[in-house]
Amino acid sequence: KMQDDLIDAIGHLAKEGKIDPARVCIAGASYGGYAAMRAAQRDAKNYRCAISYAGVSDLSRLSRSSYGELFGTKSKAWLRKQAPNLASVSPINNPEATAIPVLLVHGRKDTRVSVSHSRDMAGKLKTAGRDVIYIEQPLADHYFTRSADRLEFLKAMESFLARHNPA
Repeated sequence: KMQDDLIDAIGHLAKEGKIDPARVCIAGASYGGYAAMRAAQRDAKNYRCAISYAGVSDLSRLSRSSYGELFGTKSKAWLRKQAPNLASVSPINNPEATAIPVLLVHGRKDTRVSVSHSRDMAGKLKTAGRDVIYIEQPLADHYFTRSADRLEFLKAMESFLARHNPA
């Protein structure tokens, strides 16, 4: 339903004349990074490209991680109700369905979402022959604490957008 809401937002903004629906790129961080990767597979016809910073690529892995413990039993039950089969909605398990260019950026010092989410996703996308750029920031955490990491990400994003969604 969350992915449907994103598509509905594109339609609404296009109807209002606020966006050109042929020029939409989805971007997000953490769970928003998951949404961007999932959109690149599920709803690629609605986007020109996708950008994920510190994104979750494997919901099952996240729920087993130390961060997943923060969800607690109630939240995990809610997540399972929303998506009974986490593997089927985890981008890592369907890289060949990714149909648009993807930029993945992740900090090696991220303790919230392991860098392995983006590292493994990038590897699977490359193996599947998909258009992916992967940048692993050696000193970056989940929160863009260092201004150098923020700047590197923004420059990478600017370059990626200039190539895949030029003004």
